[in-house]
Amino acid sequence: MEKINLENIVVEPFSISHIEDVTSIHSQVPDGWSMKGLIGDLANEATESYVATYEGRSVAFCSFIATEDAELVFICTHPLCRRQGIAEKLLHNAIIALPKTVNSIVLEVRSKNDAAINLYKKMGFEVEVEN
Repeated sequence: MEKINLENIVVEPFSISHIEDVTSIHSQVPDGWSMKGLIGDLANEATESYVATYEGRSVAFCSFIATEDAELVFICTHPLCRRQGIAEKLLHNAIIALPKTVNSIVLEVRSKNDAAINLYKKMGFEVEVEN
């Protein structure tokens, strides 16, 4: 995929209209969710999920369990669209869109996932426990 201009990325709530693109993205990432899992995500009232779209196609996805302390449970970017700032824009906009009742956000990340760790640090997340 060509270089993406971040100004052309639109972040919006995940809906059934995104299901095919997002299922395709998940099929290309470790531990990606199935279409059935993504449909379950849509049905869960405690879930807040968002997509980043480019020219009408979903290129990244994130999902939170949004209670008082929201948990980022998944974030992924299409492999051909990585390292262009899309995940950062998606995460930034998704955090702003979370319900105002959310007091904090927690997440877990594999210690060898340097790209994700760097993104979270850049976004202001702090390491509380290292295993």
